[in-house]
Amino acid sequence: MLSEESKQLCRVFAEVLEYPGGSVHETAAECLSALDASLPDIADQMRPFVTFIDSQKRGSLEELYSETFDLAPGSTLYIGYHLFGETPKRSSFLVRLEEAYQFLGFESGTELADHLCVMLRFMAVAEDGEFVLPLLEESILPVLDKMAAELQKNKNGYAPAVSSLRLFLRQLSRKLAKVGGLA
Repeated sequence: MLSEESKQLCRVFAEVLEYPGGSVHETAAECLSALDASLPDIADQMRPFVTFIDSQKRGSLEELYSETFDLAPGSTLYIGYHLFGETPKRSSFLVRLEEAYQFLGFESGTELADHLCVMLRFMAVAEDGEFVLPLLEESILPVLDKMAAELQKNKNGYAPAVSSLRLFLRQLSRKLAKVGGLA
């Protein structure tokens, strides 16, 4: 089971990486504040994203978001797509995720079950660290490693947010592994 602090960070990172709405600036600042309070090294990685967000108009952010996460296959937020492409294995992955979500009464909303933001929100309510740890280590982290490198290479404004999330989840994964699913 995740600590309240880790659950909150999962939720706020999910909000940061959603399509930019009217509160994107506040959400990015909230994420930075939560990181400053508990993970200052990761907060330093996130700070350039907050600065970037504050310098952009909503329309520019929406356009960048779409170009980055909707139109570029290498940085899509659909974890299953990265792992399996459009194959039956992805379908199986989606079914397994949906079953886990239903078991906990978690609603994925309008997004597919393998959307990163949905998976982060699920992690914030999941009570089974033995399920969350493999989800992190075998699915989310390998994809975030690849995405972070791709976004960094392209000097994308979202690179610091994805890199910060990757660092947070890597640290969370180590804690979960160390304490047997409780972090």
